[in-house]
Amino acid sequence: MPLYPNNMKKTAFTHASRKEIDVELTCFEGQVPDDLCGFVFINSPVGTVNFETPIPRELPDGGHNQEFGQQIFNGDGMILRFDCDTVGKIRLKTGLLRTPCYYADYNSRIGTKYYDEGIHFKSHGLSRISSLGSRNQVNTSINAFRFENDQNARLTANFDAGRPFEFDPVTLKLITPIGYNNQWRVEFSNKLEQVFGLVQSTAHPSFDAETQEFFTVCFQKSAENLILGKKFEEKLSEIKEFVIDKFHNFYENVVKEIKVAENAFFNLLDDFVGHVEKQNDDPKIPDYSKEQAKAMLLKNNNEKKDWFGMQNVVRLMRWKGGDEIDSWNLIDEKGDNIVIYQTMHQTSFSKDYIILVDTSVKFSLDIIENRLIPHQDWLNNLFRWITSKALDPTTPLYIVKRADLTKEHKNVIARKIILDIETVHFSVEYDNPNDVITMYAAHNSALCAAEWVRHYDTLAINNEPAHENTVGLMICGEMDISRVGKWKIDGKTSTLISENKVFEKGFDGNNAKNLTKAHTWAVGLCTYRDILSSRKNTHQIPYIFWQFYGLDYRVLTNFIKDLYSNYQNRIIPVDDLLDYNKQGIPFCISRQNTNSMEFEDWYFFKMNENLRSLQFVPRKTNKIDKSIAKEALDGYILCTMVNGNEDFSGNEYSREVWIFDAAELKKGPICKLHHPDMQFSFTIHSVWIDSCEPSPNNYQVDIVLDYLEVLENFEDKDKKDEMMKFMAETVFPNYQKNG
Repeated sequence: MPLYPNNMKKTAFTHASRKEIDVELTCFEGQVPDDLCGFVFINSPVGTVNFETPIPRELPDGGHNQEFGQQIFNGDGMILRFDCDTVGKIRLKTGLLRTPCYYADYNSRIGTKYYDEGIHFKSHGLSRISSLGSRNQVNTSINAFRFENDQNARLTANFDAGRPFEFDPVTLKLITPIGYNNQWRVEFSNKLEQVFGLVQSTAHPSFDAETQEFFTVCFQKSAENLILGKKFEEKLSEIKEFVIDKFHNFYENVVKEIKVAENAFFNLLDDFVGHVEKQNDDPKIPDYSKEQAKAMLLKNNNEKKDWFGMQNVVRLMRWKGGDEIDSWNLIDEKGDNIVIYQTMHQTSFSKDYIILVDTSVKFSLDIIENRLIPHQDWLNNLFRWITSKALDPTTPLYIVKRADLTKEHKNVIARKIILDIETVHFSVEYDNPNDVITMYAAHNSALCAAEWVRHYDTLAINNEPAHENTVGLMICGEMDISRVGKWKIDGKTSTLISENKVFEKGFDGNNAKNLTKAHTWAVGLCTYRDILSSRKNTHQIPYIFWQFYGLDYRVLTNFIKDLYSNYQNRIIPVDDLLDYNKQGIPFCISRQNTNSMEFEDWYFFKMNENLRSLQFVPRKTNKIDKSIAKEALDGYILCTMVNGNEDFSGNEYSREVWIFDAAELKKGPICKLHHPDMQFSFTIHSVWIDSCEPSPNNYQVDIVLDYLEVLENFEDKDKKDEMMKFMAETVFPNYQKNG
């Protein structure tokens, strides 16, 4: 059989189909193992109600498309279920995740009356927001859970900016959010009178299979970025050409010397625009000065900073399957609320402790806005730079004693430890003997998963414009080599016992083409046996399988290079880094022995073979010794792939599934599968379950009552009436028995 069959469909690099399918994959190389078993679920964003990705530059009528250039991660979630339970076959079923805000978005899409009336969502970089509120796209991860009376695993789809939703493993349709709005919302959302208020949570809740507790968080921080983004858009749409002409001088003589916070910058911009408008009427008025800016900022700094009544709050939440959700306010040892400066992208736990991290995925104005002013890309790029934030090069980690989580406590102490490097994902062993917590972490050094290639970017290695087919791609260029770390922490005293951070170039000298061992360039996802299991916790983790992106010059932009050139944890000199990007380093999948922290097995992909997700799948029956270490290798790694020409020519990419033997990665994939209708762009987190049965559907939030209660809290009667009508027409019919 040829390497690529005649019916292998190839599409654009960032193409993702929103079509729901149920197909049997074709094995075009090798043979599907006869002892593969269970079901792999993978979450993936697939564009908006208006456009699949890649998003076109122009609307059908030739007008400016506001969604063009947004990050491909900004889209509705699509679940991919790979059925591996039939000997020698793999079947794929997909399902689009339709939350209540999805129906609001769909019924106000381009071409509808609500869109024409201005009541609709807009894509803002990493978010999709409007006067209606913020979209919960549940497009990031999946959790398996199982309570006392559940015979089979149940599943939630999760998102950093919204409640988790349970979905049915068989139909892939959403069943219910976990918790009513009033169990999640904090005062910020109510003050804005938004139907779909922003819920800042975690994309990775945690489920303890032994105690049957589902943990998540709800926190409040600089969510005003979303509001500021809208204010920026409104203000800039009103800016006259004569103001833009003055902006260069304003930037060179004022802004460059005064780095300001986002809310302060908005006030500075507002003050500048007002000044220039007066100057236009009276040419005798001098140009806006640095002294004038400083005076305005000083005044702004002395005014109330608590925007929209916001306070720093982090609540740890616990759900046991019933109507009640327990929650605790987290405080430091001084009694003050803890503060999250970036995101709480992940949570985890051991037997006696909950581990929370201020993860290195930023949530700031530069990733909320993308193209503020159409046809003024130099100005868009300038605003991006002015409002940009580099990741914090350290990691605040918080430890909560599970014994403190009692109904008598409203406030619980979260003890803080600072890790000396940034962290995105981490895994914790369930056993914590003598209160020693063991954690394994991905350290994405000078690499932000929230960044993406903008259409006005230029490439760091040659200053050429970014490639059209990479616009919107996340994981946007690494400015140092990633590390993977092993940390031992005394949970009782919240002190660091030991650390071991490992990195590998993969080659000796400066010849990046001569790869001889596993590398750690651009760490991504990981997997291991029983990761996120609903049946058992991982008491020890003897092996971890890692994804490393390598170096691809197409996604390292000058913006990222400049933002992280002075990175404080640097190992690789910037000039060397640029040279390695020019040479190119391919994706790598590797197996790490967590005892020695050495990479014992690995496989290098070809350049432009893009590994998207990886999931450990155990064998149907054990063929080897059942010791923990041996069992951890007794299975397969299922990978989703997006593959193009090795020289990056053209924009035709295949979508494939590759399967590796977990004990022999170096042998390469033992089979490759495809189907022309399987069209994903960027699959993300995954989970494996042993059986696929309908959810018992014994927990259900009444969506109509849930949002009626939200609307009842609106003080603006006209807005309440307008939103009542909107919800009655667009959302509620999807949740009424006879609707």
